[in-house]
Amino acid sequence: MSSLHIRSLGDPPASIWTLNASQVRDLTASLSPTPGGGSISAFTATLGLALVQKGVSIALKRVGDDVIRREALIALSGNISSMLASLSGLADDDLLAFQGYIEARALPRATEEEKVLRDAAMEAAILRATRIPLMSASEICVGLEQAEAAVNVSDLHLLSDVFGGAILMQAAVKAVLLNVVANVSLLSNEGLRIDLEKERVELERFSVERGESIGRAYRARLYDSKDVPAAFSQ
Repeated sequence: MSSLHIRSLGDPPASIWTLNASQVRDLTASLSPTPGGGSISAFTATLGLALVQKGVSIALKRVGDDVIRREALIALSGNISSMLASLSGLADDDLLAFQGYIEARALPRATEEEKVLRDAAMEAAILRATRIPLMSASEICVGLEQAEAAVNVSDLHLLSDVFGGAILMQAAVKAVLLNVVANVSLLSNEGLRIDLEKERVELERFSVERGESIGRAYRARLYDSKDVPAAFSQ
């Protein structure tokens, strides 16, 4: 029996980043509860941000004597490097959060005391499984800000990577926040539910606005206003 098949029957990976690409694909498609939507969204956003970093890194290598642009690229590259690490960690945090929820569900509930303990563990697990997607979305939104800066300073021939990475990140925000929609209604505290839902709406709004701004910057770099193709004029 392959190690992947064993994992598909319930043995979760310690980290999504220890898997090769085909294992990530197959494990995501398997019966294993993880990786799921939250971790895959953060995983995808990390790859999107890595594309942005590619554009910045190559531009920095070729920047020449433009000191101001060089300094901007160096600062941007440092910021993105830190974010790649933090986003990678959030993908794994989501794995652990869902595993914690599964463990809480498996707690005994034969007695009243056991029921109380299980309910408390379930509430804590659901809250964690709600907060981590919000944290992921917040970090991805910061990544979108870095992508917008990269669109403005990267070489023209690298903009497809940078803009493509930004598109992946914006989609990842929407995808990861679906976990909040799914989980927040399960929390017993109404005030907390309202606060978390407000945070979700604000993050999604921000990602849409930032995505539109990045698109405008991308089009401005590529085309004169009279030359913008119809597909980009919406």
